[in-house]
Amino acid sequence: MDSKNFPVDFYVKALVRYFDAIQYHDDNFSHAERVTNLRYVYAETAKYFAQPTQQAAIKAKPARLNAVMRTSAQVVVYCWTKVSLDVMVAVSVYFVHIVLLDDTTNNPAPEMETFCNDLVHGKKQKHPFWMLMNAFLPKCLSHYGGYCGLSIMRSTFDYFQGCWVEQHDFHGYAGSEYFPLYLRRLNGLGAICGGSLFPSEDFDEEALFPQISTAIAEIEPPVAFVNDLMSFYKEYSNPRDQVNLVTNCCAVEGISVQESFDRLTEDTIRSSLRVIEVLDDKDPKVAETIRAFVQGYVTWHFCDERFRMREVYERCDDSSDGLKFRHYYEKAMAVGTIDFEEWAVWPPVDGSPSGELNGSGGLNGLDTPLAGVNGSSKLTGLEANGCASALVGDMNGFVSSLAEDTGVITPPASI
Repeated sequence: MDSKNFPVDFYVKALVRYFDAIQYHDDNFSHAERVTNLRYVYAETAKYFAQPTQQAAIKAKPARLNAVMRTSAQVVVYCWTKVSLDVMVAVSVYFVHIVLLDDTTNNPAPEMETFCNDLVHGKKQKHPFWMLMNAFLPKCLSHYGGYCGLSIMRSTFDYFQGCWVEQHDFHGYAGSEYFPLYLRRLNGLGAICGGSLFPSEDFDEEALFPQISTAIAEIEPPVAFVNDLMSFYKEYSNPRDQVNLVTNCCAVEGISVQESFDRLTEDTIRSSLRVIEVLDDKDPKVAETIRAFVQGYVTWHFCDERFRMREVYERCDDSSDGLKFRHYYEKAMAVGTIDFEEWAVWPPVDGSPSGELNGSGGLNGLDTPLAGVNGSSKLTGLEANGCASALVGDMNGFVSSLAEDTGVITPPASI
């Protein structure tokens, strides 16, 4: 489909309905706080992937890995606003691992034949993604209680399985009405988002079990649906993005794109309000964590250039919805637009050594200088000894946007 024929007015109206419903207003950080957090999370993420083991396993262009690490740092800092910097780093490193999976093309079946038996008996996995991820997960999970940790593990399994399904470019059979939502749940990463919001250093998992389990359950749908809503414009004309929730529902139910998109809009609004309202009168820290995530998630989508929100901004008219959309866009860009040169540098821009993670000088206590970031030396990068040759990329989940180098986002002149 040609983006020139995209129904901008219709789309803007839907977005404005959503932003109005959640009363979009991101006040999570000041500019200075956001820059400080981005510097730390980016630097520690880069340090992790500069270690010899990761360098030996990962091979791609330095600019590619740098782009992934920048965007991973951004999404975590913008959305995981209530956790410590060290937890932010762990989640950021996790998402870079996920992109290693998301960015791949080969059939995983041969290396997955013994996956379950190897897992149960504690044997080394054969698939390169699981080799790398298993080496990292214990450190990541050490920040969480058992229930949140299990949610993170489950979401990792689900995402891998979703990648496996999507490599077949399969929309679902006519009449298989649950298939689109099944696939979206697999590749949506909702449980990793929900589980990782509640580290044990900040939340007593046993004391808050009803609230935390509810939050993980209820955050899953909006994590997927908000991404689908704010991805709709950029996916409309991209042949690689035609297997998505909207088009899959059209295929299995025989409905129009507009009908499917209208349903998505309603589901996005309903699910986002539900997770906020259900927890609003419960534990204040849980409620505020969820509210901050929902607000920051919108800001990140606005500010990640891959979603092409600036084009929508430039194309919308002077109707009431068009003016409201511009207002929301300008608010988001004023908060979230930060030049990469302010924070995505190595060594840290203030010249001081990178801060320690849990007192260990990084995720594994290594202070290896990162090669290839901002041209400082040379990285071996991301497509790796088969590590990035196991599954097809371009997923519907928000993490697919981590895999593109978006460059610096420039705000409109009105800001």
